[in-house]
Amino acid sequence: MSIVGVERSSVAVLLIDVQPAFWEYAFGQGEEVKEPVMIRLQHLLMLADWMELPLIATFEHPVAENGQLPERLERVFPVRGQRFTKRTYNCCLEPTIREAIKRLPVKQFAVAGAETDVCVLQSVLGLLGMGYQVFLLEDCLFASESHPGAALRRMAQAGAVPCTLKSLAYELAESVDHTPWLSTWIERDRDYAKPFPKDFGPLEGFPAIRSR
Repeated sequence: MSIVGVERSSVAVLLIDVQPAFWEYAFGQGEEVKEPVMIRLQHLLMLADWMELPLIATFEHPVAENGQLPERLERVFPVRGQRFTKRTYNCCLEPTIREAIKRLPVKQFAVAGAETDVCVLQSVLGLLGMGYQVFLLEDCLFASESHPGAALRRMAQAGAVPCTLKSLAYELAESVDHTPWLSTWIERDRDYAKPFPKDFGPLEGFPAIRSR
């Protein structure tokens, strides 16, 4: 399959199992390490909302134990986003999720979430098997595994395209005339009862992510 680039009219976002239980498995109390990933995930959801990208979010069973989205992500979850509970690690094996994916008028998916070497890996392989192009947002992934490189390489070798949130955002924007979301996000911050981090600003302002 020839992949040229991300197409705004043909891409959806798949957010996999960003739940408190997996968040704690991956980062524990390491706020300095988890914050850069949280900021990127916030930006991803707001980007999907601003650009009206279809979005599917999955939550691993049992949700009562693993939890829903962290509060900061819940506040920016797009109104049109769809949510599904899954039992299979590969979300494409869940009939309801598979049908929801097939109903979307897209041929590409930007994938983020957890865990890199389990549900993300298997779901990406599932999407590729269904014939979709996959852009893997490597700076929006996390896992309890300290060496996720093998999973990342496996996904790339299978056909997933390594990507970052910044690359995705600017590729979708195409020109300086189409980046009004930057100021919109900053304005939006003032509307929340609990403010976002002080470094929540333009994409170039992201703190660096340490190797995981």
